[in-house]
Amino acid sequence: MRTLDIVQAEVSACTKCGLHATRKNTVFSRGNPQAAICIVGEAPGEDEDTQGLPFVGRSGKLLDETITSLGLDPTKDIYVCNIIKCRPPGNRRPEEAEVNSCISYLEEQIQLVSPKVIIALGSTAVDSLLPANTFGITKIRGKVFKFGKTALIPTYHPSYVLRNGSKGPVYEDFKKDLAAALDKSKE
Repeated sequence: MRTLDIVQAEVSACTKCGLHATRKNTVFSRGNPQAAICIVGEAPGEDEDTQGLPFVGRSGKLLDETITSLGLDPTKDIYVCNIIKCRPPGNRRPEEAEVNSCISYLEEQIQLVSPKVIIALGSTAVDSLLPANTFGITKIRGKVFKFGKTALIPTYHPSYVLRNGSKGPVYEDFKKDLAAALDKSKE
């Protein structure tokens, strides 16, 4: 029987794309694999590559603040992972071939975790999980879709909030999406 440990070991030895040559660490997940909510981001950044954990830099701090503000514990109530498991050079957007090399790992992670809700952060995550989407993140954020049998809610990536200099309405939107995911997870 396959387990998350087996998949993680495969990821750590992966050489399917060129990103393995520049990585310090693979970045598999953090949080609780029994959580009802799975948050999926794009790719590791420099801090994540150094520590081997997703969302540990500035975006991760904002994500954790948002989770905590809703009365949730990021280590117990959420499972966090990325579309790809190695950092693209210069934190560039992952290329299609890199996503295609890694997506089976993510699909297996999601299958093994079996969350009730997936929150897809940003357009790369959304486009990878909802390939038929032609509307873009701005038009579909906050709406509920299906990824297999699991509810999927697209929303902005925390880095979008940080780049725009104000948490304002985007931060509130992000909090609303997490609250909606929490409600769905109780169904």
